[in-house]
Amino acid sequence: MFSFEDQYTMFDVTPVDNLFILEHMPGAQGDHVKVYLYGLMQCYHPQESSIEKMGLELNMTEEEILAAYRYWERRGLVHRVSDRPPTFRYVNAKKLMFMDNQADPAYEAFAQAVHSMFDNKRKLYGKEVSRCYEWVEQMGLPQEVVLRLLERMIELRGPKFSFDSAEKRAVELAEAGARCAEDVDVVLDRDKKVLEGSRAVLRQFSIFREPTQAEMNLYSKWMKEWGYTPEAITAACGETTNSKQPSFKYLDGVLRDKREKIAAKTISAAQLEKSKQTREATEAPLRRLLGALNKPGVTVNESTLAIYAEMRALYTDDIILLAGKECAKRQCEFEDVLKTLKNWNKNGLRTAEQIGEYMQQVGQYNEFVDQLYTVWGKTSRSSAANRALVRKWTEEWNFTREMIVACAAYAREAERPMPYLNGVLDNFRKQGIFTPEAAAAAHAEHKPAAKPGKVVREQQYEQRSYDDEQALPEWMQQRLKEMNGDA
Repeated sequence: MFSFEDQYTMFDVTPVDNLFILEHMPGAQGDHVKVYLYGLMQCYHPQESSIEKMGLELNMTEEEILAAYRYWERRGLVHRVSDRPPTFRYVNAKKLMFMDNQADPAYEAFAQAVHSMFDNKRKLYGKEVSRCYEWVEQMGLPQEVVLRLLERMIELRGPKFSFDSAEKRAVELAEAGARCAEDVDVVLDRDKKVLEGSRAVLRQFSIFREPTQAEMNLYSKWMKEWGYTPEAITAACGETTNSKQPSFKYLDGVLRDKREKIAAKTISAAQLEKSKQTREATEAPLRRLLGALNKPGVTVNESTLAIYAEMRALYTDDIILLAGKECAKRQCEFEDVLKTLKNWNKNGLRTAEQIGEYMQQVGQYNEFVDQLYTVWGKTSRSSAANRALVRKWTEEWNFTREMIVACAAYAREAERPMPYLNGVLDNFRKQGIFTPEAAAAAHAEHKPAAKPGKVVREQQYEQRSYDDEQALPEWMQQRLKEMNGDA
């Protein structure tokens, strides 16, 4: 005859026993409380419902809801009536207080065993005990295995270990098919090695604390996945000295690099030592080269080693070092050494003797270029292009250096004197003029008369006096005097 309107539930209340709030709620997970209260509301305000609908309302998965009801079943507050569809009957919390037999006896025995294991060393909450029991129900682990797992975790990490880390071990045990306490010892002994090894690495870094879970995860990866022995990992710590603050992350990079180079299933300390010696033998010539260049900002790394490998494809270490010393004289960069070597190779230079003769010739050309720029009163530009011009003038066109210096006076006012002098000499070559006297006569004959012109302010400057001509060779000083009419 009577019923509530559809929206009545929205504006009504659901009574919750204070006994539930004080005795049962503190030890339960938040999601478990959500599920209990939602179901309690359904008891007071029945309407069509299902686990699927409940999941949508509470933003939870069906498995999470069923796990919550298994928890309340163990607490005796809920009875499972059927599984298909899941149906539950709520028990009054005050009634339960007088009926201890309503709780799950298997769970109560398990909870008592867990509490006695921790004694007074750690305060356990009901949600933590319930979580351990879920490893029995959901993962299919025997209670004996779970209890032994907790016992070993206390031994390894102390009573205040993380239940998240214990659950990871429980997953490993379930995947390994652990059925007895001995199976736990096999897996946990391996974890003990990880813990002890992680501690040893921290001591190598002069860090005196317990390793974090992330650090132990890295150590476990090095051992289980990469195949490093504990001795090899400890030996590799010596290669972290390049870092101002050595860390597990830095060591991870070192071990990854070695693993890629060694490519073995198991990597021992002896293999690491051999790899280290090989690397040092590779790096030593490069370090000598960088020392000769005196470039503190350039270090030995994969990039510089790759460039040095290109150099080695052209020449031996001794010749590479020779190129480095030549580049250091010109304050060149590291990459310029490779350019120098390629240039030597292009010119057909193969031996140190050939390179020595070539560099001596280069030095002479540079010295002559410096002298020409001194005549012009300009800063010297000893470059490959200028040396090529000098070589062409002397070896191809057969001009004497005396002739070249004499003609250099004609390029004194040119903005780019070397190309200008090249044009002058080319013109004389075509006319068959190869002596300073003939050049002076030809120049005087074709020299245009000076035209009076407007003198602008920019031209009113004191002409440079070449007092530094005393630094020139005697024959060059004599030639300059002849050109100036002072002879």
